[in-house]
Amino acid sequence: MINRLLMELYDDYEKNNISSLVEFARKTLPNDGTDRLFIGCVLILFSKSSGSFKPRYNATRENLYEIVKAAKDKINSSNLLTFYVERLNKDKLVSKYLKDIVNDPNLDKYTDIILDYLDQFKPKFIEEIKKHKKSIDKYLDTNNS
Repeated sequence: MINRLLMELYDDYEKNNISSLVEFARKTLPNDGTDRLFIGCVLILFSKSSGSFKPRYNATRENLYEIVKAAKDKINSSNLLTFYVERLNKDKLVSKYLKDIVNDPNLDKYTDIILDYLDQFKPKFIEEIKKHKKSIDKYLDTNNS
């Protein structure tokens, strides 16, 4: 579901329209900076997808998750997202949404909220199988005897 939504938001982005992304973020996430972090990270996702073949298919939950997680990963005292925004970023829209957020003392809180949100869409195939551990163990015991 989230991948389909990201693809649709990407289609708008290609038309130089991010109003649907802004509206989605503001309706879905707290408007305390979490929404701006989400918007900025999605814009990074979209800008990095643009040069690839069929770019809308690179707009996935997994790729977005990695970008958001960069806010928690550090090199010395700076997080990777700050480094990206301040040194590598070429997209003005990314800076617009992330410039003040990347140094916000609540950045870890905002990041955790977004990662928790994205975790809701994580495939849970293995977890579902593990719920049936007793029946799996019983099956293995009877077939190994």
